Amino acid sequence: MPVASQRKAFSRAASGVPTAEEDSLEISPAWEPGGEAVEGLHRWRASLREDMSRTLDDPRWPRALAGVGVVHLLAFLVCQALAEPVSRRDLRYLAIWFVELVCVFGVMRALAGRHWIRRSAAVNLAAKLWTTFLILSFNVVSLNSLVGIENPWFKAVWGTLSTFLFASLAWLFTPLFFIPAVQMWATGMLMAQFDPYAYLIYGVSWSLALFGIAGWIRRAH
Repeated sequence: MPVASQRKAFSRAASGVPTAEEDSLEISPAWEPGGEAVEGLHRWRASLREDMSRTLDDPRWPRALAGVGVVHLLAFLVCQALAEPVSRRDLRYLAIWFVELVCVFGVMRALAGRHWIRRSAAVNLAAKLWTTFLILSFNVVSLNSLVGIENPWFKAVWGTLSTFLFASLAWLFTPLFFIPAVQMWATGMLMAQFDPYAYLIYGVSWSLALFGIAGWIRRAH
């Protein structure tokens, strides 16, 4: 009997007819978020936005963002002054960007408060996105240097990364951040078109974006 049953199973497998065990198997459907998960996500976003709104009620924030805009503009004016017709590796740019980063943290600490980055969950999340943006910005410079800095395509990519940063803030907090996101898209296009003035374009655009955000916070809060 066992031999006969094995022969039947073998014949069914050879003929392509599914066995009873195979008939009982069901393919599990793809996972889809349930109502509770979606509702929880909406509550998290609403809580995050409320937290950011409460934090921005502090009148120090517009001054801090405007101060960062000034630091950024000055740093990239220096970069523009050092720009040459043919790009080459120049450690002075790294020094300028490092000094700018230190000055940004100094301005934020002086104008926004000592523990500004840990004051709220919303600000902490925005700071983490900004840190990721800085890492990626430095990464594209490193990649461009490895493949040949003579064609400095990293400058236009900075515009794309800036667009991604502001678009992420728009999805998390307010659609108004799509305004600087579109601005940074146009900035990248201008940097690609007018490469000799890319540092100037980038510095002015970011400064205008920060000044605009500071002005909006002042009016709204």
